[in-house]
Amino acid sequence: MAKSKSKLNNLPKEVIAEELLKENPIGLPEAKAATIAIAVEMPRMETIMFRNDRDPGIPLTFHYASKTHPLHHYTLYHGQEHTLPVEVIEHLESCSIPLYAYRKGANGHPEMYCNGKKYSFTCKSVRKAA
Repeated sequence: MAKSKSKLNNLPKEVIAEELLKENPIGLPEAKAATIAIAVEMPRMETIMFRNDRDPGIPLTFHYASKTHPLHHYTLYHGQEHTLPVEVIEHLESCSIPLYAYRKGANGHPEMYCNGKKYSFTCKSVRKAA
């Protein structure tokens, strides 16, 4: 039978008051060391003009992370130029809202189906004239 660990809330109130402000109090598992994401290669960056078609004029704030891209917080402003990794641009351009409609089903009753998609964001590539 495994030995049960004492939990902080099962101890007397004097011990709780003393242990509460410690970094590693009695009864809690040991904290793991924080890991740092290290990018092996620099992602390809592109300058785009961002358009928020879902909420025009309102800045879009989000965070993005993947195996090749460490966690990063973004704030994109409608109608402004931003330099972003291609992976993030592709993700933004794939965000869509399904549009539903009705059609006559096999039994003659109307049924709902996905009629198409409305894309939420547009990222237009900015070409600088030489």
